[in-house]
Amino acid sequence: MKNIIITISLFSIFTTSIYANTILTFGERNRSAIDHMPEKQVNDTTNIAQDPTPFTQQITPMSREEQLYYDKQYNEKYFEPWDIMSMELTEGEKTWQFKYAREKTFNRDGSKISKNWYKYAIKNSNFNNYETIAKPAITLKHTNLKLYPSLKEIFYNPKRTGEGFPFDYNQNSAVYINTPLFVSHYSLDKKWVYVKTSFASGWIKASDMALVDQTFQNQFKNNKYAITVKDNLKLIDDGAYLSLVKMGTIFPVDPITKEYIIAKKDAQGYAYISNVEVNDIDIIAYKPIKFNAKNVAYISKQLVGEPYGWGGKLETRDCSALTRDFFAPFGIYLRRNSRQQAQDGEAISIRGLDAQTKKETILANAKPCRSLLFVAGHIMLYLGEQQGEPIILHNYWGVRLNDGSKRVMGRGIITTTQPGIERADVRKRSMLINTLTGIVNF
Repeated sequence: MKNIIITISLFSIFTTSIYANTILTFGERNRSAIDHMPEKQVNDTTNIAQDPTPFTQQITPMSREEQLYYDKQYNEKYFEPWDIMSMELTEGEKTWQFKYAREKTFNRDGSKISKNWYKYAIKNSNFNNYETIAKPAITLKHTNLKLYPSLKEIFYNPKRTGEGFPFDYNQNSAVYINTPLFVSHYSLDKKWVYVKTSFASGWIKASDMALVDQTFQNQFKNNKYAITVKDNLKLIDDGAYLSLVKMGTIFPVDPITKEYIIAKKDAQGYAYISNVEVNDIDIIAYKPIKFNAKNVAYISKQLVGEPYGWGGKLETRDCSALTRDFFAPFGIYLRRNSRQQAQDGEAISIRGLDAQTKKETILANAKPCRSLLFVAGHIMLYLGEQQGEPIILHNYWGVRLNDGSKRVMGRGIITTTQPGIERADVRKRSMLINTLTGIVNF
């Protein structure tokens, strides 16, 4: 697919350099256990074409002024960790994760996690040294934000519906390459750093970040930004794999050379500017790209079918990561979880309405491909109307049944607000249309 991404700017930023030794190119996500989760169908996923393209004809394009307004806010929020002097967290916000030490939690194989492990993990969290570094930093690759300074997985009882893999409660969020950070302190073993991003706080590997000085910040934060518009790219550095790059990842553009910028780490642990060569014009573009039918189709199609990954586990997406990464190329910033995203736009309450009135309200007030639908714990992109029904794109774990179990979807899917309605054993009161509480417009 060539030349489909039309940007706000008047010229392409595609450039090549025979001198570049870091290349951004097509790739794929590493296959893992997450690709072998149960995948079952409901009528919606067979009766509704799993392609959002037809719905893009219903959108109202955003004006240049509107997009640039949103994009200015996006940039301010994205770089917020470089504009603070402290973590600005309460005691409860710092240590709420310690609650898992008081609960019964399990390994992936169903064995219990020992209290001794939690005792060590809490000690290794080293909060006695909170804010002893207090410096800005940046991620050097695609990484993960953890609740404890450890790669250990934490599950509730895998025998219970909706628990066990992939619901790893030590996984807070995926964090993309080139993400600004504010660093509080090191873990006791020095392998992890406690950081704040613009959307969450937690632990990342010390090897995955570099501190930044003011000179680096001035070069990197230059108000000329590109964003990846193709998913699951890869960075190759001197012939070796460096990092996965998800759609929605930001790369500043050197204002003189027009080359893309990433950070590398020097011997003192500080970041320095390095340039990236891109070998295909359709994988990255100036941010924000125009909100029009072609671009919306190009972005949204890539989100269909990806396995459900709690907190971005194993390089995938959950429901709020899907909506976040959909809107990012268009310059609209969403925070990390569904509860926060429900407050990020112009909210319309549909709480307490009956199902039919909710549908009518959605159809009358939601904007195709630029509205979210919200229920506590889940968020969806409203695609538009089909045969009088609101249609949504969402990364959905599954449909609740009368016995409390779920018919697992575990994928990014396109459905009505009543997936599974054809089943005699579906729990009607738990269906999305009966639980939805809000519309969020942009």
